[in-house]
Amino acid sequence: MAVVRIDRKQKNIMRSQLEKVLEMQKEIDHKIDNFRKDTEVPEYQQFWEELRTTNVETMQRLSRFMVRKCNR
Repeated sequence: MAVVRIDRKQKNIMRSQLEKVLEMQKEIDHKIDNFRKDTEVPEYQQFWEELRTTNVETMQRLSRFMVRKCNR
């Protein structure tokens, strides 16, 4: 498999964009957690928890990509 060298400028742009997305995901995570705490119905609480789990996985994926592909 050929290794493609990515220009530092492009890496910095991508990292900056991903950092913004990661910050938004963190805000969403906080809101989901607050909604879950305010919810009384167990089925709805479970849904919020599942949504939060998916969001945490997304944040981890973003972070790993930044480390691997953007040298962060």
